[in-house]
Amino acid sequence: MNSVFAYLASAEMTDVGRKRRNNEDAVLRVPEAGVFCVADGMGGVQGGEVASKATVDALRDAFTVSPDAPFAVTAAASARMASRAVNRASQWIKARSEERGLNGTGSTVVMLLFDRVMPERARVLHAGDSRAYRYRKGRLQQLSADHSVAAAAGLADDKNLPAMFRGVITRAVGLEETVLLEETPADVAAGDIFLLCSDGLTKMVPDKTISKLLRKHAADEPEALARLLVGEALKAGGEDNVSVVLVRVADVLPQGPTQEVPARARELEQEAMAAAAPAAVGTVDDEERETGQTAATGQTVDSAGFAGEGVTPPEWSRKTAQPPVTPATPFSSEGETPAVQEEPEPDHGGFATERITRTGLPPLRPARSRRWVWLLALAAAAGAAAFYVWLKR
Repeated sequence: MNSVFAYLASAEMTDVGRKRRNNEDAVLRVPEAGVFCVADGMGGVQGGEVASKATVDALRDAFTVSPDAPFAVTAAASARMASRAVNRASQWIKARSEERGLNGTGSTVVMLLFDRVMPERARVLHAGDSRAYRYRKGRLQQLSADHSVAAAAGLADDKNLPAMFRGVITRAVGLEETVLLEETPADVAAGDIFLLCSDGLTKMVPDKTISKLLRKHAADEPEALARLLVGEALKAGGEDNVSVVLVRVADVLPQGPTQEVPARARELEQEAMAAAAPAAVGTVDDEERETGQTAATGQTVDSAGFAGEGVTPPEWSRKTAQPPVTPATPFSSEGETPAVQEEPEPDHGGFATERITRTGLPPLRPARSRRWVWLLALAAAAGAAAFYVWLKR
């Protein structure tokens, strides 16, 4: 176990479920950096499986091989690096889906970032309906808010929505060139259990059941808890892929500050604060338009707008069936262009298998600002959903 985060024990588990043929979820643990992630792709094997893998690969590379990897010592600096990596992935996914006509390809993402300097601090960044929870002293708290039509309409779930709006999310990686991540601070205490999961768990297992299982098995190892939660989702029907990442905090938490903060880490924090200021009030400054990078703040902030809203519901469907394809393995270090090599033989249904070498993502391009379109579309969708529910009463 890495000595810096020796007080954290973690585990992951992902399962295709009982109804799906392929697993579009992807999970990530970089324990030496205190970085954990779950991504849930959409768009079938051709789109969703590649999108979720691209998202976690971009994050892995950012925190292991990028020039800034050694400076991810504070949660704020890590948040800046994570936003930058996710936006590179978003731009790559968007370009790829446009080339192949794969409308609605994208991935949710939820990340938990711990702080090396102040162990009692962490941050959650997310887009979509993959969730982050914290279990503490018998209480389960959801740390992330779903980006979905149901949530926008003020509904606890989408069961009462028209079929076309069920499962529709309003933000995801890859639906636009930039994705604006929502960030939430999370304090860390001895004995805490953090849970990241795809909606394959939360749609099958109610929060009360999750809380009950964690309470009953709180002393179990993270691996056992992960298997238990995934097994519960499968027992309930396993209608979707299900993925979980568990992080348990030791009974004794180190007292911070544990080390000095390098100058480059401070620069990353300042970049995050500068980018966050306009984002908090729903605007995008010139720097963000040029870089496509999103905010990292010290508060719960909706980082300005909804990337990807306004796509018609059929394009968002997670039930899209695509021919099997070998998943891509994108990029490594930042600043390099990925080499895409098409296989000469078409795959099933005439789709070519794509293999991408780990050479890095292209530099971010200026983003085309269409936020007002997405906001209007989301407002219309949420209004229609709420009106429909009102009529059914």
